Amino acid sequence: MLWIHKDAPTKPYAKGNGASLMIAHYVSVDFGWLVWVDSSAQWTLKPGKNRDGYLSSNNIIDQAHSAMDIALKNWPEVDHVFIYDNASTHLKRPDNAISAQKMPKNTPKVGANWGIKVKERDPLTGKPLMKPNGKPEKMKIPMVNAQFEDGRPQPLYFPPGHEHAGVFKRMQVILEERGFLNALKLLAECKQSNAPAL
Repeated sequence: MLWIHKDAPTKPYAKGNGASLMIAHYVSVDFGWLVWVDSSAQWTLKPGKNRDGYLSSNNIIDQAHSAMDIALKNWPEVDHVFIYDNASTHLKRPDNAISAQKMPKNTPKVGANWGIKVKERDPLTGKPLMKPNGKPEKMKIPMVNAQFEDGRPQPLYFPPGHEHAGVFKRMQVILEERGFLNALKLLAECKQSNAPAL
């Protein structure tokens, strides 16, 4: 890190070909680096497939929790504001968030089910579990419930007691429950659609 005067010119330097080391920390105008006794908001990563892996939104959330704990524990009388840049890792939604783009139009076949594929993580370290070929292990998780306009939850999976209990309903059923009785005739996505994921 290099501190320079606000009016001084800056020259960006390209990353070299050697191994990387990433250090992320929180700094406060009033209190300096967020460090207190035996706790610190600093986070260090050696990026790479055969090293510490890569930066994820979960890492950012864990680090933010550490920073907030330090700030609230030591300066509870202050209203703390945490500021982030617009990096894509700061815009992540929950893995199980509702997304029509990911939903299948049809009910899964007998013996199968639909869920969102996410990286399987070590429960102790939070790091992705890797296969021998270096690719991350994947697991399926259910999409979170939707919500009707009146606040009632709308489960996206058939309830207990149903012949397909626990299975994803499919887009048609979900839309019919919301009053779209012609849902069967609707396209899951327009062929010319270039709409970004919500």
